[in-house]
Amino acid sequence: MELDTKQKVLLALYAEYQKDLPNMREIRADTLGLTKDVFNVAIEKLQNEGFIRDVNIAYAGRGPYPFDVKIDHCKLTRYGIEYVENKLQIEPTLSGTEKAKSVAKKVAEWGWEQGKDFCAKVLTELIKGSTGVQ
Repeated sequence: MELDTKQKVLLALYAEYQKDLPNMREIRADTLGLTKDVFNVAIEKLQNEGFIRDVNIAYAGRGPYPFDVKIDHCKLTRYGIEYVENKLQIEPTLSGTEKAKSVAKKVAEWGWEQGKDFCAKVLTELIKGSTGVQ
């Protein structure tokens, strides 16, 4: 399966969302192997299409692309969650850790290295959180 940029960003948001205390600031263009403009446009599209909410987008008069996006308070909408779970065939009743494992497995199968690395980091944090290890 081929993922477009918008789907890659949404998968990263979904994986981070599985943590008890998600930190959406961890999701950046550089961590996903994207340029800033491409990342910003993907975030803008995801918000416009109803997959995510609570994003601040700044244009600063520098052309057609957003100058900056702030996703600190970003949340996936019910539609965004259902889209990812349907696309990846993830059972909605799974735990956050199990869902993140499913995402990691799929992105590894698809050969998306940055996604695999990001999901591994999320899984490590989820496992530490569930065992009380800091």
